[in-house]
Formats: sequence, C-alpha cells, structure tokens
Amino acid sequence: MEIREGRVILTRIAKPDDPRTALKRSAGRLSAIAVLVWCTGTLIACDSRDQEPQAAAVTGRIAPETLEPSNLERWADETFGALLEEHRISALAISVTHGDEVVFKKGYGYHDNATGRPIDPDVSRFRIGSLTKTFFGTAIAQLLARGEIASLDDPVNRYLTRIQLQNPFGDDEITIRDMVTHQGGMVPRGSRSPFTSVGEERPQPPLSAAVLEANLPPVVREPGTFSDYCNACSAVMGFMVEDITGRTLEEYLRENVYEPLGMTHTTLVNSLQAPSADVVTQYAFATGEPPVALVYPSLTPFISYAGDINSTAGDMARFVRAHALQGMGSTPALMAPESYEVMHRWDRGNHPDASGFGIQFFRYDYNGEPVIEHYGSIRYRSLEIIMLDAQVGVFVTMAGGGEPNPDDVAAADSSLEPITGPVLAQASHSGVRALVLEHFLGRLPIDESLEVDVRQYAGLYHRIPADQAETPGSGGRLVEDSGDGGLMIDGLGPYRPSGPDAFTLDGQLPVEAGFRDSNRYVFARQSDGSMHMFAHVNAGGFVRAPRE
Repeated sequence: MEIREGRVILTRIAKPDDPRTALKRSAGRLSAIAVLVWCTGTLIACDSRDQEPQAAAVTGRIAPETLEPSNLERWADETFGALLEEHRISALAISVTHGDEVVFKKGYGYHDNATGRPIDPDVSRFRIGSLTKTFFGTAIAQLLARGEIASLDDPVNRYLTRIQLQNPFGDDEITIRDMVTHQGGMVPRGSRSPFTSVGEERPQPPLSAAVLEANLPPVVREPGTFSDYCNACSAVMGFMVEDITGRTLEEYLRENVYEPLGMTHTTLVNSLQAPSADVVTQYAFATGEPPVALVYPSLTPFISYAGDINSTAGDMARFVRAHALQGMGSTPALMAPESYEVMHRWDRGNHPDASGFGIQFFRYDYNGEPVIEHYGSIRYRSLEIIMLDAQVGVFVTMAGGGEPNPDDVAAADSSLEPITGPVLAQASHSGVRALVLEHFLGRLPIDESLEVDVRQYAGLYHRIPADQAETPGSGGRLVEDSGDGGLMIDGLGPYRPSGPDAFTLDGQLPVEAGFRDSNRYVFARQSDGSMHMFAHVNAGGFVRAPRE
C-alpha cells in the first residue's frame, strides 16, 4: 500500500495460511474439550476491569474452570452488574457456549423500566445491528456450497438481477470476494447515502430496482485493494441472496438458518415499522432525573439488509455455537465443515498482523487463539466473539446507558424513580470486547526486551481517504511519545512495544472506549515515506499527516 502524488495506491495483502494454525484447528476438532490451562486469574469477589489479568500459560487455550457456569455467572455479575450500577447500560443480555452446550446465559436490567419486567435472555429481543452481516454471510457460504454461486471470484453482476454495479477503475468487474471482505470501494456521498430516507412510500422487501438504484453509493476506490467497512457493499450482498434464491432475505434466513437452529425469536425487520413488544426499550440517565426512554432507531429499507435483525441472547447462542463447532458435534450444522473453513478464514485485510475478513466475519489471532467476531452498533451495541480452537462462543448485547442526547429522547416518565449517584459514559462494544477476550484468553503481552525509538511513529493520523474528493480529518488519532518508551494514542496509554511496529496497551481498555479505539495498533511504512496505522480489529486505517 502506498501513496503517490496525493492519490492513495492500495495493493491487496493476502495472509498466507499458517500450517501450524491449521494443525491446531484440526486437532481441536478431535475433541469437544481440548487440553486447557488456567489463563485468567481469580474470578471471585473482584471487578475484572480493576483486576490485573494473568497472561495465558499456554496461548490460545481456556481454563476449564473459566467455563464452569458458576464462575461465568460470578464474572458476569461482577463485570456487567457494575455497568448497570454505573448507568453505562440500561439493559444487557449474555450467552456463552462451549462445544454443544450453552453453558451460561443471563439478563441484566429491565425490558421496560415502566413495567419492571426483567430481561429474559430467551425472550427479550435486542437490535444486533451489523451482526446481521454474518447471517447473510452464512447464506452466501451455503449457496457457494450448493453450487448456486460458482466462485467467490465471480462478478457480482452475474448474480444481481435488479441492479448492476459499475467499476470506473477499469474493465475488471467487482467480485463477490471484493464485497464480502469490504473491498467493494463504495463510499456514501451526499444525497446518495444509503442511510438517507427513501421518501414517504416506505417500501417493503423485496425492494424494487428503482429503490436500490436511488440508494446505491458510487464506487470511488478501486475494488479489491483495501478493506474499508462498507454497509452498502454488505446490503448489496443481501440483495444478491434474494436475486439468486427468488425469496426475500428474511424468508431465506428463516428456512435455512433460524429454523434449522431453533431460533424462534429472531427476525430481520423493516425498522421503519414500529418495533414489536418483545424489543427491549433503551433508557438514558441523568442524576436526579427519571430515566428517559430513547427512540427506536430506524434504518432505510436499503441499509436494513446490513443491520436490522432483532434477536435474543438465547437464539444467538444457537447461532454462535453452530459457527464455533464448524459443522462438528451434535448441534445442527448449517453447512459442511469445509464451508465453515471458507467463511472463517483470514482472506483479505489491510495488514497481516491485524484483523482481516473472511465472508463477513472479522478474523484475527488473539494470544494464539484463532478468533472470528462481529460487532453491531445502532444505539444498541452487540458483539459476537467465537474462539475457534476452543469451540467457545460469546454473545453480549447492550441497550441504552449514559446521558441522553436530546435528539434520541422519545419520552420521560415522571412515575419512575430519579437516578441517584453518578452517570458514567455509555459502555461500548470496543470496551466489552476487551473485557471478554481478556477474561477468556488473558491480556495481550508486552515485550519488555524491545527497545524502540517511538518518535518515528508520532504524529497526527487521519482516516485513509477513499479518494481525493474525501477530506482527511474524520476519526483522527494523535500519536505521541509517552516519555517512558511507549506511545500515547488520543490520550490513552501508554502503549508498549509488543512486536515489530506493534504496540499494545499497558492496562485495561476503558469500557467506554470509542468505536476505533483498540488495545493494540500496528504501523506500516510506505515506499513514499508515509506511515499507516491499523487497530488490531480494524474496519479501515489511518495515514499520518505530513510533518512540517
């Protein structure tokens, strides 16, 4: 990847298969429970955010004690109960699977504060946002296995019947692989943003060609060159599933995913409609005031294909379990093990030492454990983390919390008790990811033997622009010398050297960490002298502004 004459020239990075990882993965499937060792430290009577986690004795493995239901409940109560008490969330549900078993699930807070109805992990539905992408990603893997898609390298246009994509960068057509790895090159611009409402007609699926054309963003980056998280690319993949099968995406998912797994409280909704009574109400808080209910966030019918599933912790346990087992065990398999392999592997990404994409899933290694995940955030925040060798899946979903934004407030209820005590910042999926991974797999290590001149990385970084029309500056990161051999990144740190051009946070990532905050960053020098920076789990990257 390099920059020439002000234009971003991005080259594809393909991560080679590591035969040792493949061997570990195969060995892990021979038994539902692998040989495991202690890696997380004491769970009893402590808040895991304040505790100093111990490094994993053998990387990529989880202690048997960690997966005992009583220990999981103790950890969850300490960790997520604290978030509730601090008003960082108004409600939360969690489920954990190991092998064929759902070993833990629980709800925290209220489905509706006005009625005092508690969260039921099997009934209370949360908006899972972009985790929706892993559902139609599963559909694409199924269609590939059945031969209804011949190859991921086929042009998307071969399968689309309502619209056709145009590539202004040459004769090569945009492929399915480009789209499912977020390399389709689409960037919303002005009135063509897919989040823009489509008049007053509120169209219902399947959407017409006219509606799709009206919302389709332009291709402004050369396809197949850079993974930049793209909701529109993902939505088009949902339309492709419909065009191939002749059914709406919801109909296909119900017949081929929900029903085989027994997911009875999951649906892809049209969020322009009123939510069902089973959807959890979100609340925000202010000290001395009653909780205020927040509006249910609506997506346009176009983009809802990429983020509009409502589900429960119980149903999502069935989904993550199927992916954790990868076609093994007694859990119903959605496809053959080989198809899970294709879906879960690190296929394309921006840096070989950071996350890449398979078919919609993020893929990365964490302390030697191959992990796939996805997160979603449409005011509700959700996270699915699947540890493949250990066959462990974790789903966490949160509603509300923090102080209200006036634009989000639906109603205040004076009958509710005023909030006492401080109201802390809303918990984020980035912060919860760190809590989950450190609990199960330990904290990422720091290499104290490395001596690095950290000044070479310092500077102001901006999001890597799609083209010259995109103004740098959004989502910037200030990287500074911490003065003690590390880096401060946007005031958080110190980040200590942990490998070549890699820095890991010396401490716990705050639970309110921002969307692009990370406990690890990697840097990459370009041939023109510029410097790029990528988060460990990244949906794009940053380029350092020229030094004066």
